[in-house]
Amino acid sequence: MYNAAENLTIRHPSLDDAQATLDLMIACDVAEYGEPDSSLEDLVDEWSDIDLDQDAWLAIAPHHQLVGYTAVFGGDQRFIFDSYVHPTQAPDGLTKHLLTLCQARACEQLEVDTDTPTSVTASIIISPVNLADQQVAEELGFKLHRYHFGMRINLDAAPAIPIWPAGMTLRFAIPDQDDRAIYDFIQAAFDRPGRVVPSFERWRDFMMGAHNFESDLWFLAYQGTELIGAALCFDYSEYGWVRQLGVAHQWRRQGIGSALLRHTFGVFYQRGHTMVRLGVESDNPQAYQLYENVGMKRAQQYAEYSKILPARSKA
Repeated sequence: MYNAAENLTIRHPSLDDAQATLDLMIACDVAEYGEPDSSLEDLVDEWSDIDLDQDAWLAIAPHHQLVGYTAVFGGDQRFIFDSYVHPTQAPDGLTKHLLTLCQARACEQLEVDTDTPTSVTASIIISPVNLADQQVAEELGFKLHRYHFGMRINLDAAPAIPIWPAGMTLRFAIPDQDDRAIYDFIQAAFDRPGRVVPSFERWRDFMMGAHNFESDLWFLAYQGTELIGAALCFDYSEYGWVRQLGVAHQWRRQGIGSALLRHTFGVFYQRGHTMVRLGVESDNPQAYQLYENVGMKRAQQYAEYSKILPARSKA
């Protein structure tokens, strides 16, 4: 367990700490994956969705170096614990201490009726090479649930032109008009056993409240008036990102998903990008196969550990 004799200061962050927090995150990214995988804009977006005075903590060494950061994200019966400790300068036990803070905070946020107590899932994403954090997670009762794969394609030349099904039309999303329809479509397309559905408000804040949301990077495929496919994309400085891709169940295996992906590759190529990335879960093999079929390769792997937290009933 964390040793208080290490004389670390544990406090909540403010926006003034964002750059130092990002520097810590990037140090962890490089140590575990060989390249940065975090951005300042994304971090600020994430912090805008939580109460920094209650949901996030920094661990600061006596020489004022930030050596640890953790935060609780989510709700809707599922929490994500984000945790980073410096790969060489954090004291033993800090990860466990920070995750314990997250767990206590998540339990505090549970609000259920006294007569119908429920439970929620808490998850931690850990690099497969970080054996120490995996051990800590297991000590806290977390178990390996699944893997997440980071996929990418390098666009060294103009990508293949998409082939669309007969009669299909494509248009951009229209904010305020299409929000609910896109949300409903994505939740139906992503539906599978055990998946926790985010609330409309949480989804909209996460997706449409992002710093780099552009409605003309949200591609909606229609057959007549029926929405049958969607690719919701974001432009980052170094690559294009496909955050959510869905095809209606009854329209699958007709080339719509691959056409949408090839369309996004072409758009990002025209914008000057030489790489497009996305993430996929290991328990979604059909999506993984689709991404491989259009030329994407697995570049990173993340382990998701999860556990059930007991809910606290209202007094």
